[in-house]
Amino acid sequence: MAAQGAEKARLRLPTAAAALVAAAAHVPVTGEHLREATYIGVLFVALEIAMVCLAVLLVVADRPVVWAASVVVPVLAIVAYVASRTVGLPQIADDVGRWTEPLGVVSVAAEATMALLALVHHLPAARLGTARATPAVLALVLLAGGLAATGEAAARSDVPHRHGGHMGAHRGAPAEAGAAYWSDVAGRRAGGGVVRRYYVSADLVQWDYAPGGINVITRHPFDEDESAQVFVGGGPGRIGSRYTKCLYRGYTDASFRKRSPRPASDAYLGVLGPVIRAEVGDTIRVVFRNACSFPASMHPHGVFYAKASEGAPYADGTSGARKADDAVPPGGRHTYVWKVPGRAGPGPHDGSSVMWMYHSHTDEIGDTYAGLIGPMVVTARGRARPDGSPKDVDREVFASFFIDNETQSPLLAENMARYGTPPMPADPDDDEEFVESNLKHSINGYLYGTMPMITVHRGQHVRWYVMSMGTEVDLHTPHWHGNDVVVSGMRMDVVSLLPAGMVVADMVPDAPGTWLFHCHVNDHIAAGMQTRYRVT
Repeated sequence: MAAQGAEKARLRLPTAAAALVAAAAHVPVTGEHLREATYIGVLFVALEIAMVCLAVLLVVADRPVVWAASVVVPVLAIVAYVASRTVGLPQIADDVGRWTEPLGVVSVAAEATMALLALVHHLPAARLGTARATPAVLALVLLAGGLAATGEAAARSDVPHRHGGHMGAHRGAPAEAGAAYWSDVAGRRAGGGVVRRYYVSADLVQWDYAPGGINVITRHPFDEDESAQVFVGGGPGRIGSRYTKCLYRGYTDASFRKRSPRPASDAYLGVLGPVIRAEVGDTIRVVFRNACSFPASMHPHGVFYAKASEGAPYADGTSGARKADDAVPPGGRHTYVWKVPGRAGPGPHDGSSVMWMYHSHTDEIGDTYAGLIGPMVVTARGRARPDGSPKDVDREVFASFFIDNETQSPLLAENMARYGTPPMPADPDDDEEFVESNLKHSINGYLYGTMPMITVHRGQHVRWYVMSMGTEVDLHTPHWHGNDVVVSGMRMDVVSLLPAGMVVADMVPDAPGTWLFHCHVNDHIAAGMQTRYRVT
């Protein structure tokens, strides 16, 4: 009996350790809850005090009432946690569904351990021998693992507190705009990622917006299609469908001798630059070469960059070497370094990844019309494959809806001389018909369904990244026939795009067949902003 009593006594230390871990896990968010929902904050304070008191009493006073409380208190805390994540609690309904919040996971694990150890203590002495679990080791694991996880989670949660003096300026914000909200806006602090290196060149490429000579959507030859003739037809004073463009292309290393392969399944990407990927916490390092005939740059959206990696010339107070990124001359090189903090990754209502674009900003209008645009994907911390793509997505598809105005491309003179049929207009900007013929209503640089087929499979997790660039005519409404998508929790089959807009849409296709994917603006349909995708 004395030995069994000693065995029970050994449970006090790990149970007390679990109580301390549970208390510590609640401390970092107590202030936030006091501001957001006072009654929850008060309950957190009471729970922390109760846990600390129980930890002390477990060590100094081995009494039945202490052990009973060591079951009841953590169980009540777990019940409250489950309620907050399922039905929600008053004033903090935004916690619903947030099962993987680090501090919550740590607190529930510690509370469950505490309750289980207390229950083991209540077992009959004869059965205790089969229930023991090396108490000293368990205590050490709980203290080391739990407190380490709590510390890391607390560090990730401290972003808004660094700006605490400024928070008072937002007293007019909605009730839900508490510290948790502003923490989501700022993004969790992230570090310890990898450096992802890319070698990107701006290359001159001979491009055909409508290869094959047939409207693939209608199966009519272009020379029998009056609408198509406006945009792809040749003849006197016209360029037609073939142009020299300046496009971003990926290479394997800094020698720029070997192009990075683009698999056949990604042939539809067309004019888009290489997909740049990163996980939150990573650093992107891009060695950029300009092999085109005019100055160019690489300007990213969404990520963190210093002035020497912005890629945009304007009066920003910089000079010298910090201006080298603004306009890389023909034949020149520049290395851009972009960091990927939490605020560059998915927000509270996003999936596991988000898309940003990158483009030349030296002459943003002319450079983008020349073709210097590409996509960048940032995946949430811990949810990326080694290549940076999201683990929970089977297929990613990228689509750029963009009316390329070749009249405003810096390569216009070259295209008129190389592909134009004389007599060409002396003043292209004043010839309305010539200007209209150079408005290429394209998806990834293709018109009238000539883009290589996008293929997905039934039941796949397919993530579509759609974007646009341009001017006031670039108001696009991409529409998927046959299947629908979910965007920010809303189900739809048409999304809206503005110039420089980006939308992430998730699809699980269930309707097999070949389906239309097009802009639903009537004028854009007639001008060829249509393609197809296939579900097998």
